[in-house]
Amino acid sequence: MDLLLAHIPHLALLIAVALLFVRMMIGERRVQLAVAHGGSGPAAQVRVLGLRGALRTLLVLFFLAVVVVLAIQVLRDQRPSAVVVVDYLLAGGIMAIWMAWSAPSGLAPGVQRRLGVAGRAVVRVAIGGVALGSLIVAGMALAHGTVLPPL
Repeated sequence: MDLLLAHIPHLALLIAVALLFVRMMIGERRVQLAVAHGGSGPAAQVRVLGLRGALRTLLVLFFLAVVVVLAIQVLRDQRPSAVVVVDYLLAGGIMAIWMAWSAPSGLAPGVQRRLGVAGRAVVRVAIGGVALGSLIVAGMALAHGTVLPPL
């Protein structure tokens, strides 16, 4: 049972890759139909799932699967495996950095212009600090000293 729990994130990632492949193929078919019909009407506004969206979806699904495994092991009063904790730290760290990097682009265009380079850097550092800090604190609480010190 513990072996299965340790590999739930990896199985979820494999399933997510298969679903994303199917979703991208459906989007490609829609674009081909739009081109075949001359690009008129709602078919012309079809957007194919891009690489960035696919990576973000895979990362979020993987992170959620890792959190579920950690939570199950904590509720069973077991120390989680080091592989799951490292997966949690890697996926969460990448998500936090990605979130911090893309935070200024979520602001209104007028605010983006007024921020400048220094303002964007401040927003990125603030969002990244909060996201990474909360990731580490939550990891310390869930990891029970496996890789991170216990909280």
